[in-house]
Amino acid sequence: MKLIISNIIMKRNNIKNIARTLLFCSLIVFLAGCERNTDWIDEGLNVDPDSPADVPMKLLLPAIQQEMGYNLVGNNTARTNNIWTQHFDGVSRQAYTEARYQLTPADVNNVWGSIYASMLINSQLIIEKSKTEGQESPHYAGVAQVLQATTLGITTDLFGDIPYSEALKGSENILRPIYDSQESIYNNIFALLDDALTNLNSPTNVLDVEGDVCFGGDIDNWIKAANSIKARHYLQLSNQLGNQAYTLALAALQNGFTSNADDFLVPFEDANRNPLFQFMEQRTDIRMASTFVDLLIASDDPRLPFYVAENGDGEFVGSVIGSQNESASWPGDYIAGPSASVPMMTYSELKFIEAEARFVLGQAGAQEAYEDAVAASVLRVTGEANTAWLDANINGDPVTLEKIIQQKYIDGVATNQPYADWRRTGLPVIALHPDAVISNIPTRFPYAQSEIDNNRENVPSVTISDKLWWDQ
Repeated sequence: MKLIISNIIMKRNNIKNIARTLLFCSLIVFLAGCERNTDWIDEGLNVDPDSPADVPMKLLLPAIQQEMGYNLVGNNTARTNNIWTQHFDGVSRQAYTEARYQLTPADVNNVWGSIYASMLINSQLIIEKSKTEGQESPHYAGVAQVLQATTLGITTDLFGDIPYSEALKGSENILRPIYDSQESIYNNIFALLDDALTNLNSPTNVLDVEGDVCFGGDIDNWIKAANSIKARHYLQLSNQLGNQAYTLALAALQNGFTSNADDFLVPFEDANRNPLFQFMEQRTDIRMASTFVDLLIASDDPRLPFYVAENGDGEFVGSVIGSQNESASWPGDYIAGPSASVPMMTYSELKFIEAEARFVLGQAGAQEAYEDAVAASVLRVTGEANTAWLDANINGDPVTLEKIIQQKYIDGVATNQPYADWRRTGLPVIALHPDAVISNIPTRFPYAQSEIDNNRENVPSVTISDKLWWDQ
């Protein structure tokens, strides 16, 4: 019986082997036939139409700008540090944790990834594409350099030392880039802006800038933006360079924005809604802080109903820090409406820079620049001049550094600049959260968990209480 079964199994295996052999031979004949005639094959069959191999500059550009508006300013970064500067109060869940100064490496993974994978690498792609033989387009390069400098500036002002000289070189198999010092990053920012100005002023340019959602391809506006961003970062070096920082800032701003019409804004719309609006729609973890709201109420500031929404009782009420008052006012439509633009840099900020520089240097014009800055802010936010309010509260009131920074703090709500100014000047004075888990307001962001996991040997060891280079 065992022999019979064994013979049967052997026969079945022989049949299977013969079948496999025939199938293999048939496949060879089929493939040989295909090699002789492949005209019928669609070469684009395996191309993903949603992931084109080569993306034109006019499509890369708006993607970078929208990413900057969403993640660099409008959502992850400014929301957190505006809680620390008490424009907002974290009243529940993660925002309440951040309000008590708990910000972990995992909390900044998204923004870190967006900065490098979307903003910096894509702006570098535009710079490289702009050099294509026969299609040399220095105007595109200049715009991308302004975007890259703006991104680097905000990133280093939050994180300090960051990868740059070896970053964006994955194609060269540099997967663990070194961290460049903040001082060298600042040198790169100014070099990028200088190169941008050279490119933007180039008389020869093949491809006009298209896809630009910020300035509609207006090169003159990009020239003003480059100079304005340069002034911002020279001012930021006041603790390192002293009066020289103010002198350099004044020189740069001479060719910067000249009115609110020049503002560097990222627009949003119903189809692509403002990031803070989306956060409040989905999470609702923050309210306007009493520190900020009470400041506006005290002077009957006309910007109040634009920055702050009425609560359920039809009142403007800020959440007292630590109270977790979920009945307090939400952010207003100017900063959190569905189609609210996100500012990268504004004319009013530039005038505040001028006011501070002239005041510290003891130059004439500080008072005028201060008054112009507040007037520009009020006009931009409310749509009206509000001359009577300005005359009663701002115009003719002798300027001081405290007044400049306080009004700049009001003007800069929902941006990163008040946090930068507070660390640089200590103004305005902000009280420690009553339930703080550390003994000071954080002075920097932690590095991303993804960096700690994948680039540990290069990530500096820091705490969120450490000061940045320019803050020392």
